[in-house]
Amino acid sequence: MVIDSHAHILSKSIVTDRVINSMQTDGLEKIITVGTDAETSFSYAKLAGNNKDIYAIVGLYPEYADQITEKDLKIIDELADSEKVIAIGEIGLDFHVLDNKEKQIDLFKKQLDIAVKHDLPVCIHTRSAAEETYNILKEYAPLLKRKGVMHCFSENKEYALKFLELGFYISFSGNITYKNADRSFLKDIPLDKILVETDSPHLAPEPLRGHVNVPANVKITAQKIADELCMDFEEFCKRTVENTYRVYYKMKRG
Repeated sequence: MVIDSHAHILSKSIVTDRVINSMQTDGLEKIITVGTDAETSFSYAKLAGNNKDIYAIVGLYPEYADQITEKDLKIIDELADSEKVIAIGEIGLDFHVLDNKEKQIDLFKKQLDIAVKHDLPVCIHTRSAAEETYNILKEYAPLLKRKGVMHCFSENKEYALKFLELGFYISFSGNITYKNADRSFLKDIPLDKILVETDSPHLAPEPLRGHVNVPANVKITAQKIADELCMDFEEFCKRTVENTYRVYYKMKRG
């Protein structure tokens, strides 16, 4: 059994009921669903509340920094108290195509404050902003007792080690299976700091690249990393499951 630690299964391209009903067959112990705005965060919290093996992460994605209101932040703050909400995310910085840096930074810090207030870990999105993300997380690390997860990690070894030093976990999605992906530093990441995810419906792993991604495909990513580490697949899955429960401490077993 394995946990998909990051998925968006209410996406229009995914048949949500089919995903949930086939979890046992697909070898999925839990699916962690992740909001990107107030509306999806509310929907995922509700979905988690109605399904024993689904949990939710709530937050406001950096792409929407220009549109976010205090009402949106209040919704995230209120959802953080929900039993099945286990983290704040995905939050962070994305400077790849966006130029509203100051608004993103302000939104990022406000949501880190919410995580501190509720003693929750955070799920971090960073793209073309590794140094800025690192500097902010370094500032907040002493306050974030639960630290969190660097979601869909696609930076280099240098930043992997820097985020690990702050106490964060590293999560890999299907893009780690791609031919041009840098897998040379996987062996440098402590095994007790690795998570696996799909980021469904995005980033389907090889050989399914280009197709709609679903949580069951997390096993393909897990197999690729296990092979790179010369590990038994079942043992690798067991260790990543333990890591996921550890960082997302509100998630219940069974």
